[in-house]
Amino acid sequence: MEKIKILVQFDDTKVKPMLFVRAGRQYKIDKLTLVNHFREGDQRIFHFHIVSGGNYFQLRFEPETLRWFLVEN
Repeated sequence: MEKIKILVQFDDTKVKPMLFVRAGRQYKIDKLTLVNHFREGDQRIFHFHIVSGGNYFQLRFEPETLRWFLVEN
């Protein structure tokens, strides 16, 4: 897992990723394909499956710490 910076849009109770920065490069999020959530102990974790420039990525959001990670690409 790699920690990333991200720009999101909040719409009522939904979080919509708009772009993320990895190693100084910006990736515009073209499409959100799936969001799932689960628990790790007491913490709720969200995974966002996205498409950017024809590449598929999985992003992890930890709401308690507000941290974002790139899980896989």
